[in-house]
Amino acid sequence: MTQTQQPPTKPPLADAPALIEHAFPVAKLSAESYKERKAGSGQRLTGIGKWWGRKPLVLVRASILGALLPATDDPQKDNEVFERLMGVDEFGLYERRTRQALSMAEFAAMTPEEQLKGAILAEAYEGPTDEDSWKLINGHLGTNARTLQEVVEQLGIMRFGEKPKVGDVFSGGGSIPFEAARLGCDTYASDLNPVAALLTWSNQALLCATPEDKERIDAAQKWVYEEVDRQITEWGIEHDEQGRRADAYLWCSEVLDPETGYMVPLAATWIVSKKHRVVAELVPDTSRKRYDIRIVTGASDAQLENAKRGTVVDQHLIPPPTDENPHPHPTRISNLRDRHDGGRGLRQWSGSDVLPRSDDFYQERLYCVRWVTTEESVVKGKVKTSRLRNYEGVSEADIKRENKVLKILQEKFLDWQSKGFIPSTELTGISSKNGNPNQTRGWSQWHQLFTPRQLLTNGLFSAVVQQSQAPRELLVLTSKIVETNAKMCGWNNHPTADKPTNVFTGQSISPMYNFSVRGLKLLSPTRLPVSELHSSAVDVELKDARLVTVPRDLWITDPPYADAVDYDEISQLFLSWYDKRIPQHFSGWYSDAKRVLALKGKGTIFNEAMIEVYSNLTRLMPDSGVQVVMFTHQDAAVWADLGMTMWASGLRVSAAWTVATETTDGINGGANFVQGTVLLVLRKRGAVETLFDDDVLSLMEREVSQQLKDMQLLEGAGLRWSDADLQLATYAAALRVITSHDIDGIDPRHELLKVRAKGEKSPVHRLIEQASQVASRELMPRGLDPSLWRDLGAHERFYLKGLETEQRGEHRSGVYQELSKGFAANNWRDLLGDERANHVRLQTATEMGNRSVHNGPLAGTLLRHVLMATQITAREGDPAKGVAWLQGEVQNFGMQQTRAVKLLEHLGKQALPHWAEDAAAARLLRGALMNAGV
Repeated sequence: MTQTQQPPTKPPLADAPALIEHAFPVAKLSAESYKERKAGSGQRLTGIGKWWGRKPLVLVRASILGALLPATDDPQKDNEVFERLMGVDEFGLYERRTRQALSMAEFAAMTPEEQLKGAILAEAYEGPTDEDSWKLINGHLGTNARTLQEVVEQLGIMRFGEKPKVGDVFSGGGSIPFEAARLGCDTYASDLNPVAALLTWSNQALLCATPEDKERIDAAQKWVYEEVDRQITEWGIEHDEQGRRADAYLWCSEVLDPETGYMVPLAATWIVSKKHRVVAELVPDTSRKRYDIRIVTGASDAQLENAKRGTVVDQHLIPPPTDENPHPHPTRISNLRDRHDGGRGLRQWSGSDVLPRSDDFYQERLYCVRWVTTEESVVKGKVKTSRLRNYEGVSEADIKRENKVLKILQEKFLDWQSKGFIPSTELTGISSKNGNPNQTRGWSQWHQLFTPRQLLTNGLFSAVVQQSQAPRELLVLTSKIVETNAKMCGWNNHPTADKPTNVFTGQSISPMYNFSVRGLKLLSPTRLPVSELHSSAVDVELKDARLVTVPRDLWITDPPYADAVDYDEISQLFLSWYDKRIPQHFSGWYSDAKRVLALKGKGTIFNEAMIEVYSNLTRLMPDSGVQVVMFTHQDAAVWADLGMTMWASGLRVSAAWTVATETTDGINGGANFVQGTVLLVLRKRGAVETLFDDDVLSLMEREVSQQLKDMQLLEGAGLRWSDADLQLATYAAALRVITSHDIDGIDPRHELLKVRAKGEKSPVHRLIEQASQVASRELMPRGLDPSLWRDLGAHERFYLKGLETEQRGEHRSGVYQELSKGFAANNWRDLLGDERANHVRLQTATEMGNRSVHNGPLAGTLLRHVLMATQITAREGDPAKGVAWLQGEVQNFGMQQTRAVKLLEHLGKQALPHWAEDAAAARLLRGALMNAGV
């Protein structure tokens, strides 16, 4: 080094811990994430296109700010500043209020739930606007900012020596890069999947457009719809002779019933509209061996009741009765479809087929058309326009229009396929789990998932978009049209609205027996949002995450870890519609889904690929860099695998948080699904020491204990933790110890890639379970005697801790499941009094009755006998009988009497309404037991 050269100055926060490594207001962020999820179509990115499992924008914003803000020796002020920047404190909620006339005093008198309900989404909050807030923020951080973008840039310079560079190599629907760019970060995004990359690019192009681009895109989109409307009207394929226009066409499949010889239309229900009392009635035509389908409007109660039962029940064909066969037998449709006796089985369609052939097993039949007329009336001097919708059966004129559609499509078919306006690729690689139309319908090409009318309408949109002034920006419009207009779109006869459904009501592309086709009037609302949000640019690449070469200070990723969504498979539906156009508009991009390279969330190959990905990201990160990995799984084995992946990739865990992000409580009252997203915060490992097993366990116990104490101290700063938060935090504490050291005898890469026998656990999995058990000793219910807690069994601990969880208003299944793992209470479900989603609770003493005294999860325990004695006291109104039970059933009761009194004291404090009678009985029994002789 010459005399004039100076060593580079290390940024002041380069070695400082980040706020997200010490505190994170998960309760508030959970509420905000839930609010954003519940906004449905009001979520900002959903209007751009369909993707599965997008993370809430508010969670991404919190992760970035949490990784930049320092953790100082004043945690309360740290949290106050963070919440002020996020707009999740009372000041921010007031600025986010939708009722602008509300005074601060009126606002302060509202409950936190009311304040949040009346606020705009947190992701739409642009930051504080008042002088006092910025004085608080800048004073604590040493910044000089007046906007979120300015504070982010200044913190980036203080931590990394530059404006923060953020990257995501699993961009998916684009939440992470979109929000990073809005915060002013230098943002990089990549994905292996072309559909994901296009969505990520489109988010910025459409929602963060310049004023000039917005004007151009808006005008182009308006022109597209006008041009499509003009062409469809000119073709005369949606209007009838009276000038009415159809907006919906209802179709059904038909199959030959070998027993009756009739062609039977298939539908799970023949109710068309509950609101307008419209049904379809099947009338047998003996001469043609078919059923005429008669549409009845203003149906009677009897007709509605009869129409509820369709011709398909549990995948069985149930033909309507006829005079020749008044009691037809049900037949499993798959047995008919797969028959090999020379009958009418499934045929593989050829590449040119757009309709079934006359001898195909499945036929397709139009049976109802909804016509719309517009009427104007004058109400109180104002002209009011109303739409009248009429459901009608299919006429000869309707059939002629369908034939005309087919003729026009055939004229354009090859030309449109060559230009990529309609699909031209083979239908391959779809698993049975995702519907596999090839196996169930014989369709061999992607275009066969659409009727001729759908191909013509959707293809017309594609062709017109290409001619517009914004062909790149409007490319994703094709996928929005396609998702609403395919054979996988059902018909919703909801009492308040009759309308088609979309393809992806679930996570599959399963064909339907009866489906709907949208006319242009129902496709017109399917428009792309365009806005001028402030944002930095995003560099989007279509690339394998293992091959990325762009350095970043902060990597935030949501990998397909233990994920049930087969993105590479089901996104092919969209890709088939613009596979030829993507390379035209994006230099260097490909149009292959790269399914062979796609990471699947399980198995040795996946684990090895994950190590390659995160080893690459570690190399592309400075020593002061941070990574945040998001995943939605709470199983200790998954944590162990993920921990070993990061360990083998040169990373160590510095913190982990769980934020509730999912709104799915279960399907039709079924089981609860995973509701939390785990944020794993990681740093480079650097130089580490080697520990032996005993050292690891000792250090892990101290770390877990300290973790819980730190989190409980932070409750004074306004943070609220659930027991599940505390339990999962112990997993993170264990991983901090494990990944920050080398452990004698454990090679993480070897352990991760090892093929294990069923039930065999990795060494890291066992360590995490031990940490969880350490935590279970620490998580003693408040007010319980420590000496009593120490001697309780697994299910006794689970039950008493579960009661405290109920007291805190927690009724999610996942929370109780986590407690059961921590306490090793494997039969915890047997103790539940209610298993409904978001209503989970434990049985009371009375609800247990005399069941499971000798053979349940609490069998033979002192707690079970105390609960039984409480139930007897409540039932008989006589505590003496409860005392008699204890004296007669509990072995060595003299030595157990004091412990029984302590348990009754605790049960007597239960303040839940459904515990009122039993709690009173417990208090009565406690008094009697204290006065009883042994």
